[in-house]
Amino acid sequence: MGQEPADAEELDGRRPRAGRGRKRRVRFILLAIGLIVVLGAGAAAAVKLKLIPPSSGRSHELVVPSHLGSYVRRPQLEQQMNAKSLQQQVIKKSAGQASHVVSAVYENKAGVSGTALPQIFLFIGGNLSGVSPSGFITSFTAQFKGARATSAGSLGGQAACVDTQGSASGAVALCVWADGDTFGVLTSPTMSLDQLAAQLRSIRPSVELPAK
Repeated sequence: MGQEPADAEELDGRRPRAGRGRKRRVRFILLAIGLIVVLGAGAAAAVKLKLIPPSSGRSHELVVPSHLGSYVRRPQLEQQMNAKSLQQQVIKKSAGQASHVVSAVYENKAGVSGTALPQIFLFIGGNLSGVSPSGFITSFTAQFKGARATSAGSLGGQAACVDTQGSASGAVALCVWADGDTFGVLTSPTMSLDQLAAQLRSIRPSVELPAK
């Protein structure tokens, strides 16, 4: 009795202290809210900015493998965050622009950049139609003060990142990309903005594949 869920303990890399698991869950709630806002911004771009005709088919599909480099997919955390419900929210909020949406939570217990702290991020993405990549990103940067453009990596398109602030849990980093066929959102309560931007570029070739 009184124990935090196993994933909350593992995320901190040691036995939990009072309140630590609660703060971690607050961060996850902020991630969910942030995702819905981001995709709502993308839908707004289709209304406020120039629409483009929907494509006749998709050239890429988004996948969520069990491993992304040193990161491992964590289904239990996905259940805690109601990731499936988030997918439906994203589709609904996108006003028809988002389809074939997937999501997953990934964790690297070894940490990154020489730190011993575990790192975690939530990924959600899918196909995008009816709005240009520039429209999607412009709407995102308009919604979030301080958002700045970043490289979208080897697969092209446009990308941007921002640090959002949560009064109970500190900063939450958000990064998005959009190209002529897909969109993706990464968000993390443990990574810096620069770390998450690098992660976005790193995972895209593994999650954005040619459509079969």
